Amino acid sequence: MKYKGTGEKEMDASVKNSIDARKSSFSMSYEITDEVQKDIDELFSRIEEFGKTCKDAMDFETKFASSPLNQEYIDMFTKVAKKCKVKGLEDDGESKGKRVLNEMGSDAKYLAKDLSMPARRKAREEMDRKMRSTPLGKVEQAHNMFWLAKRFTKRKSKTDELNIENDESNN
Repeated sequence: MKYKGTGEKEMDASVKNSIDARKSSFSMSYEITDEVQKDIDELFSRIEEFGKTCKDAMDFETKFASSPLNQEYIDMFTKVAKKCKVKGLEDDGESKGKRVLNEMGSDAKYLAKDLSMPARRKAREEMDRKMRSTPLGKVEQAHNMFWLAKRFTKRKSKTDELNIENDESNN
């Protein structure tokens, strides 16, 4: 983590990117009104202060998921969907609501998958590391080493030997 010269803690770049992605999802999907923009800015001001307490994106995502700020963020999406127009959609009544819900669901799934990717990778690596230290993992390692050694020490077949001899005699 970096520190500013004034003694104030500076946010980790990966945490800043995560927060900025969340914030930009509002303006990319909706025509934000001034009233709603003020609420969004206030919420993200608090989220940024929260982000400064985290060492990296994984730490931020873990803590944010169980933070009351996460629920406020979700509630802000609901508020924005009710008060702002979706970009690129005409107002045709009933189908607009369905499209908004589908868009929100799609955005939420994409964001959750994208933000959880580092945590899932780390969990998978940790599981693999622990698995290798078990007796079954040691058997698997021995099996892999056996097949690797066998591959390099494999005897040439008669066909391979004949092909090599023919190549040598042709040169």
